[in-house]
Amino acid sequence: MGPNMTNAKDRSNRMKSLFGNVDRAELEKHLPAPAGDKARPNPSGMSGAVKSMQQSFSAVEAENERLRAQLQSAEATVELDPTTIVPSFVRDRLDIEGNPQFPQFVEGIRKEGQKLPILVRPIADQAGTYQVAYGHRRLRACQLLGIPVRAIVMPLTDEQLVVAQGIENTERENLSFIEQALFAVELKKRGFTRETIAKALGRGGEKGLPYISILTSTAGALPEELIRKIGPAPSVGRPKWEKLGSLYKDQKLSAGSESALSGLVASEAWQALSSDERFARVLEALDRPTPTSASSVEQVELGEGLSITAKRTPKATEISIPHAAAPGLSAWLINRLPELVEEFKRSEREAKP
Repeated sequence: MGPNMTNAKDRSNRMKSLFGNVDRAELEKHLPAPAGDKARPNPSGMSGAVKSMQQSFSAVEAENERLRAQLQSAEATVELDPTTIVPSFVRDRLDIEGNPQFPQFVEGIRKEGQKLPILVRPIADQAGTYQVAYGHRRLRACQLLGIPVRAIVMPLTDEQLVVAQGIENTERENLSFIEQALFAVELKKRGFTRETIAKALGRGGEKGLPYISILTSTAGALPEELIRKIGPAPSVGRPKWEKLGSLYKDQKLSAGSESALSGLVASEAWQALSSDERFARVLEALDRPTPTSASSVEQVELGEGLSITAKRTPKATEISIPHAAAPGLSAWLINRLPELVEEFKRSEREAKP
């Protein structure tokens, strides 16, 4: 048995153990009622409009019967209108259509069809509408192609939905580190336990809960807006994201740095960069040491070979007085500082109109 068949079988077994036996009777309540064997009126004498309406109803009833029949077999798939399906209440992938491989993925479905079904749940009190548990890429591809989407329909709780969503992502195209982090943060905001979040990310065992803490703390160190502008950065792992978070937190971005960063992410060049390249640019911008220009250091000549050095930075000015050349000058200036400050304030007041 090949690896693909094994993975499909393993995923099927995991889903069965997660959801148990689906109550088909309960599930069918979410579909429109069947036509049954109700007697139909004699069509003779009907107007063309009435006949047309009756034919339309018959077509809808036939479609409902087809869906209902497909649901009778275990893990049966049905074909649904993709416009009747909404995304999961929590996002896992940062950018589906921005992924450079997505157009090829869509083309593959156009040529060969949808090979694997998506998983959806009926939306309560909205008959005929559904919410995705997993398969967002396949759903989006079918929406773009304007074709029905093959789906498994199950009545899932919120917890079952997010766990199923996580299982699919760990077994197929894995989420990047930062996508996992944002996913964990969003689930935490919605009140899910760390145990459930760990399950949703396929992180069982003793290391699962500490890993969730790492994810949430890393994502929490950076503005979510900045993370989403960078994107999934699939090649960037935990160490670099932690470094970026540390740099952002430590620098507390000066007005100039914040302006430069805003200009970077708003530029046309930014749009042309891959997500990994965007991350590298932001890291470079924050990790770049602040240059010290020659004009920030000033030598003040006081005569008789005496000079002091004034070093100016955006945050402070440091004055250096050589003790050997001017013994006692430092102490004298320190004692005179209160008087000099008062003189400065007085000159400021006099300068005002």
